[in-house]
Amino acid sequence: MSRFVQALESRTLLTATNTSLAAELATVNTNAAAVKADLATLTATAKADMKAITTDLKGTSKTNVPLLKKLQSDENKWLTKIKNHTNSLLRAASLSAKGVADGDAFLAAPTKLSLQSKIVGDVNALNVATTAPLAALTADIPSATISADITALTTANPTNTTLANDTSRITSDLLETQLGPGVSQSILVTVSGQLVNDAGKFSTAVGALTTDLETLEPAPTTTPSLVGDYEGTLKTKGVIFGIGATKVSFELDITSQTLDSVEGKIIVDGQTASGTITSRELTNGKVNLTLDDSGVTITLNGKVNVTPTSTGLAPGSVISGSGSISIAGFSIDGDFSATKTT
Repeated sequence: MSRFVQALESRTLLTATNTSLAAELATVNTNAAAVKADLATLTATAKADMKAITTDLKGTSKTNVPLLKKLQSDENKWLTKIKNHTNSLLRAASLSAKGVADGDAFLAAPTKLSLQSKIVGDVNALNVATTAPLAALTADIPSATISADITALTTANPTNTTLANDTSRITSDLLETQLGPGVSQSILVTVSGQLVNDAGKFSTAVGALTTDLETLEPAPTTTPSLVGDYEGTLKTKGVIFGIGATKVSFELDITSQTLDSVEGKIIVDGQTASGTITSRELTNGKVNLTLDDSGVTITLNGKVNVTPTSTGLAPGSVISGSGSISIAGFSIDGDFSATKTT
């Protein structure tokens, strides 16, 4: 052991506020409304384009009937995919509202760690809420199947210029996200393009809210200090209903601590391991200790009290949890609890 000077305590200050969360949720909801409007416009446009094509084919050869039915069927399937992926994307709006509610509650009671745990779940959910649906929605837009259906119809009716014009609108309205640049070098965003653009803005807004919520998550810390000698027991798990469980002595003697490691020794049933142990202590009291070196493997996951115990012990006085320890052929796993004696 080479370090015996305790590192300065470190905490991450909360940066999210009720005001910032409210503003970000408002942006999420504004963009969600735009996406819903875009989807409605796209659906109405598809219906209008198909109505025009149906009118164009009235009185034409009966051989057009199966071609038209296939186009209608494939476009309906395409619209269903667009709607499903858009609705999946928009579920992030309700997740955002839940995250803000949990964030507001925690800001009102920052010592209530159960509320902070909810934020961890909210952030995890929001981090994956928009990525896959947005990618799927973007990939949905160009449809080779519908394009082939349009080609089949126009090829079967080479002199029907009205049909040619109306089928081309399906391509320009729905199957592409932008047109141009033209002579004026301008780019026209299509109906589908507007949906994708606003969906991207929605995803960005959700991302900004998520980033703000992340500042309320438990952060690495050295407070309360883990430096001290903890003594207690480790109880192994029984075969069934606790039968066969054994209890052995457990000691954790920490001489120094940084944000990512501790120096000290662990003694279990007379077996000792010492040196630098990788560690992580969070502001909500969760503690993780791991060591895998020279025949010694240790994994301990638990909590340290961050507030006084019911018996009046100061923060940092009790560590409890579960884990496994292997030292020079001696192996044991179970639940431990230890109290700081010095």
